[in-house]
Amino acid sequence: MGDGSRGAVWFGASGFELLSVHDDEDGLVLEVETSVGVVGCSGCGTRGRAKDRRWVTLADTPVGGTSVTVRWRKRIWSCPETACVVKTWTEQASLAAPRQVITARAQRWAVDQLAAVEATVASLARRLRVTWSTVWAAVVRIGETRVDDGDRVAVTAMIGFDETVMSPASRRRRRRFVTAAVDVTTGQIVDVFEGRDAKHLQTWMAVQDPGWLAKIEVVSVDPHEGYRSAICAEGSPLADVTVVVDPFHIVRLANQAVTKCRQRVQNETLQHRGQKGDPLHGIRKVLLMGAERLDERGWERLHAGLNAGDPDDSVADCWVAKEKVRDVYLTEDPEVAAGHLDDAIDWCIAEQSSPELATLAKTLRRWHPEILARHTTGASNGRVEAANLLIKAVKRSGRGFRNLHNYRLRILLTGGQPPCQTQPATRIRTRRPRLVA
Repeated sequence: MGDGSRGAVWFGASGFELLSVHDDEDGLVLEVETSVGVVGCSGCGTRGRAKDRRWVTLADTPVGGTSVTVRWRKRIWSCPETACVVKTWTEQASLAAPRQVITARAQRWAVDQLAAVEATVASLARRLRVTWSTVWAAVVRIGETRVDDGDRVAVTAMIGFDETVMSPASRRRRRRFVTAAVDVTTGQIVDVFEGRDAKHLQTWMAVQDPGWLAKIEVVSVDPHEGYRSAICAEGSPLADVTVVVDPFHIVRLANQAVTKCRQRVQNETLQHRGQKGDPLHGIRKVLLMGAERLDERGWERLHAGLNAGDPDDSVADCWVAKEKVRDVYLTEDPEVAAGHLDDAIDWCIAEQSSPELATLAKTLRRWHPEILARHTTGASNGRVEAANLLIKAVKRSGRGFRNLHNYRLRILLTGGQPPCQTQPATRIRTRRPRLVA
């Protein structure tokens, strides 16, 4: 390692020379020192005099699954001027801040691993051979800098809200919910706040930048009255936006009406829950499939099950209502969609309709404008639901969370950064004959 410049490039830290590399029982050990030869005193500016050296041990980024330890031979300088108030000082470099036991690049590596949900704080501590609190202190220090960056969140015209469970209910506490505000265009998680009621959303809007909120034109939500009442309330900064209810949730409500009606009719006719061999139980999945996806065998099973297990056609009526609701989203024309929606509501409120259809009709009436807004804005909660998967992955990696600040930090580290362009997959060349006749 006689060439210091080549050693510095290999080590990957500017201003350092690699002295030696050797293995020990715990992994790879790198011994380094700075290459700076002239240093001025911070007090008087006089050229410092080398006084002593001492070894400082730092945990570095693992290489190939092997732990790496850096032993930095730190210089201790002294000021030759007797009148100077600065007597001695220890050199500092970007490799590691004073009183740190992990290199700066190892701290960034740990935060990146945690943000990608590829490790836990405990596993990172084991790999770096430090304590849990040491790794977490680095995560908080670097993570808060990234999360609080003013350029992290860009101006967006569409935003969506959806809730997830932070901690389940127990005998001593209720379930805790958190709501994620997601950029519908990019899928970036803008922020996370506790609760899912109108007051929680109003509190969150009150602390946001009014200029940023003024740029929002569309808000996508699931059919939850708490969000809509907060958005449309008098004096709300989002009072003039267009609220869109997510298509997935509306179709799911129609599917739930079919399922609940099937279960009710099953209990009324056979006096037990669905079992193997029961007509309605045998077509429970066929009832939830789209009509355009049924083949000849599927139609035969559907008619046979309804004829045998649905004496008053309640399940059949719910199935028709479900298909009418799906027709709303099978067209791109807003006027045609409005006609399909009115037709679905009229079918649900017809005489002798089942209680499941009455409940569905009530929801369709209440969210009528928001359902049709899907066709004029094109917004949906698809990216919001994808963000929920990231949030649940973070929750599983931490085995659950009790501290909202730590939970929010982990979520925003994972999904709060602007999406980056990934490297496209290399196209595999197919095998071709060398000679073509």
